[in-house]
Amino acid sequence: MNRSQNAARYGALAEAHARERYGLDAEHDAYHDAVDDDGRPWDVKACLVTRDAPRFRLWKEQHARLAREGGGYVFVKYRPVGRGIRVLGTRSVRAQSLQVSFYGAGEHEKGEQVKVPPSTVF
Repeated sequence: MNRSQNAARYGALAEAHARERYGLDAEHDAYHDAVDDDGRPWDVKACLVTRDAPRFRLWKEQHARLAREGGGYVFVKYRPVGRGIRVLGTRSVRAQSLQVSFYGAGEHEKGEQVKVPPSTVF
């Protein structure tokens, strides 16, 4: 299995963990992964902490929409274990409470981004 396939599998496992932990319902579109009981959107951001420079990547347009709709992020840091993951920490944060500075991402289709280290979130 290649790195991209592993990342997708780990991300799906992190998302499932986040939904269960915070009582969210799966609902996928271009800017969020789940909704809470009040219909507010939440996006799950997963970070593999065994990488050289682990980061959560946030996108400006997505962030603005989550903040506007009263939603936020669930950050999940994890380590791979066999074909699964061991969750090392989770934290939910309202988008409007996150103060980040976005910058250009070259020619990336999602536009401006910011890479947030786990130490900033946890």
